[in-house]
Amino acid sequence: MQIEINSRQFNLGDEQKEKITNDLEKLARFSPRPPLTARLNLVNEKGRFTADLAFFLKNSDFRTKVEGAEPEIAVDGAIENIRTQLQRFKGKMASRQKGEEGGLGRAMSYETADTLTASDGSILTEGFQLRDLTVEDAMDIYSRSKRPFFVFRNAENFKLSVVYARENGQFGLMEAQDD
Repeated sequence: MQIEINSRQFNLGDEQKEKITNDLEKLARFSPRPPLTARLNLVNEKGRFTADLAFFLKNSDFRTKVEGAEPEIAVDGAIENIRTQLQRFKGKMASRQKGEEGGLGRAMSYETADTLTASDGSILTEGFQLRDLTVEDAMDIYSRSKRPFFVFRNAENFKLSVVYARENGQFGLMEAQDD
């Protein structure tokens, strides 16, 4: 991937450029296609920094503009915005490949799930919504819930995954294997 970093009305240090380059290269793992170019323009106007980031794939481009008090804050915000856009785009691409609008998550949403009630009034089965999440986000959600495990679709590799608590108090992660 070709990376272009420009700064106007201030000098960006080599160490800062190297960190930005590494962060931009990491965006490739969220992309459904190999990235072609990333172009970042940083401008200092009246003590505020503006990061204008464009990320190009074949037949697709993603853009964002973020302001911050420091160049690092503006750049981190811009990279996070592009990462979010890429994850959404990757999810849409995966749904299209599965041949159904909304993908597996839509097929297993609350509206389409059946709920069975036992004679004592307890719920035997519940529907759930399968969400595309990073492992870190899934662990965060699970840690705040009271359930024995949390099922999600890993946003990085689109595998069905389960987060659970081990006996030693650490989190465990299981992922579906490819056939």
